[in-house]
Amino acid sequence: MTTPASIISVARSIINDVDPTLYRQADSELLGYFNDGMQEISVLVPSVFSSIGDLTCTVGSVEQTVTFNSAQAIIDILCIHGSTAITPFDWDIMNRFNPGWRTDTAGPAKQWVRKQGDPLRFFIYPQSPSTAQVIDVMYVRNPIVLALTDTITEIPAGYYPALVDYIVYRAESKDDESVVSQRSAGHYQTFVAKVKGA
Repeated sequence: MTTPASIISVARSIINDVDPTLYRQADSELLGYFNDGMQEISVLVPSVFSSIGDLTCTVGSVEQTVTFNSAQAIIDILCIHGSTAITPFDWDIMNRFNPGWRTDTAGPAKQWVRKQGDPLRFFIYPQSPSTAQVIDVMYVRNPIVLALTDTITEIPAGYYPALVDYIVYRAESKDDESVVSQRSAGHYQTFVAKVKGA
């Protein structure tokens, strides 16, 4: 079972910080880099942290908000739970050809669109009926913040080398020397390439 401590150990060997009596950077600091790397993976490859949840719509409203505690961003609105699909609509086209769509008669959701600038809010059409309407939402969840000895379960093993690169990038980015800064940037580029290629 792989833990953040084992990933950090590999990173320490790269940055030549392996003597526990003389660590330049504490385990707690490198663990923070590890958890930041997990968060960055969730942004670069959202599907790795995708989940599906049941959301009860706000009655009589077209505007809805994903309220799951772990949610970071919407990926898709799939369907009315156990029923028909909900398909995306184009905001500009809907406003042009049906300017009163926000106040049309309530009914089961047929279409949806993201609210621009807000990763957790969206609009459905038509507005939600008076009876509770539950829809299936695919969303990106925030990674669980891990302790040093927790088992890594949220990502495939193929991402572990990328996390090593991310920790090295962050550790070396603290150094002002030009050579180290260039090496740090190289580790970040390698991290991104590995994550997108995993």
